[in-house]
Amino acid sequence: MKNRIIYILSALLAFAGCTAEYVPDSMDSGEWTLCAKVSDMQGLPSTKVSYSGVYGEHTEFVTGDFFGLFVLGDDNSVKVSNLKVYCSGLDNDGNTVWSIFKKGSGEGDTSNYPMSEILGQGTGYFAYYPYDESAGSISSVEGIRSFVENFHNNLPADQSRTPFTKNDLLVASNVEGCSYGEVSLSGKTVSLTFAHTLALLRFTIPDGALKYDYIFDGQDFTPYVMGSAEGLSECRYLFRPGCILDVTVKYVFDGKLYRFGTGNTKNIWPVTTEAGHCYYPDEDIQKVPYSIAVDMGTSVMWSSFNLGAEEYPNATRDNISSLQGYWMMWGVNVVTSSVGKPAYTSYNNAFTAGTKPVELPAGYDYSGDPVYDAASNLWGGKWRTPTRAEWEELYAACTYEYLRDSNSVRFTSKTTGNSITLLYTGYNNGQDPAQTYRGYYWSSTSHPTNIAKANSTMFIESTGKPSINTNADRYTGLPVRPVFTK
Repeated sequence: MKNRIIYILSALLAFAGCTAEYVPDSMDSGEWTLCAKVSDMQGLPSTKVSYSGVYGEHTEFVTGDFFGLFVLGDDNSVKVSNLKVYCSGLDNDGNTVWSIFKKGSGEGDTSNYPMSEILGQGTGYFAYYPYDESAGSISSVEGIRSFVENFHNNLPADQSRTPFTKNDLLVASNVEGCSYGEVSLSGKTVSLTFAHTLALLRFTIPDGALKYDYIFDGQDFTPYVMGSAEGLSECRYLFRPGCILDVTVKYVFDGKLYRFGTGNTKNIWPVTTEAGHCYYPDEDIQKVPYSIAVDMGTSVMWSSFNLGAEEYPNATRDNISSLQGYWMMWGVNVVTSSVGKPAYTSYNNAFTAGTKPVELPAGYDYSGDPVYDAASNLWGGKWRTPTRAEWEELYAACTYEYLRDSNSVRFTSKTTGNSITLLYTGYNNGQDPAQTYRGYYWSSTSHPTNIAKANSTMFIESTGKPSINTNADRYTGLPVRPVFTK
């Protein structure tokens, strides 16, 4: 994801205007003025999310935009409630001109009522964008304090149909208990710095990709598509701050399934989100292709397909569980150009990360250790190779059926009713695969007494009945079906 569409929310706006709900008795020459700017959406480069762009790009208000303004007295009484401030265009110097929208007039009415004494009625100010007509019912400081919280609570999970700015709440306030951005007074000028009260998720997907599953904090969400460039569409989703960043995006493109997410999705680099911050899945995060986890009524979730099946050019949602995936040797955490005894010897001779896989003791289990576990290393996070005990737990929790047409066995949970299919692939010792009428899969557990062997699972031909094979040479190439602990 090197090509990104960047929109930094940063604008310096000059306001001069006046009243709609309230027309002052006197319009003296010493008019009050209102100046404002919007703080940038910030990135967090120190985490496994990042934000970068060309500084200076910005979003500006345009003719017809409104923001709301409250003025409070020294006693916290509301002097001016939900004043509707209207953008009527630009002055001769190119500054945005704002006026108070006259109550009962149409949007084309650009009459300027000077701010005059309105801003001087108090020292407390609450300004927000976008304007909400229903906020006119707020008549107390308590109502102002709950305004932002209510906005967050009503934020839609489907933001695709709403213009992005309509959900991006900006607030400048020095009201006690509801302080956002900055408010400063100098003479008859009130200066506001609007702050973002929400956090922002940004990601790109290929143009024409179809949503398969977008999950934020366990719930479905639909982002707003800002636009596209160089074959990528940028998606944005606003959410309330203070939650753990937990995002998974799954999409279909050109008949294939893809998945990526934040580091926190894989239970690493947990990030608690903050208001005014932009979160972008870092391009260095492992992009785990689509891998749905299935609850089989056991202590672990089982992947619906083999490690490496997602890399097949013809992999689709419908056929991926019937693809063999990578041939892996026991304790080897990467894909090698070949498998078998010579390949295993070569790998071990070059191994410098610790104890060589061939020397790991009898009874050793590497599940979850990315130094030895291919599922952990290649898919990242919680994914790992199942242990011998977890295979046996699956056997006990399921019924199984041999599927002759697809040369596979289907496990069906006795408790959840869910099923997974495991292909009969045989084994590979560096030549052509052998015993393809049987299904062999690695466990992460080595033989209890023989250092040259490790435990694999095996499905008997024609019946599908599973068992543990303790006679698998560590150099044998077998597929891996990843799991993760619930």
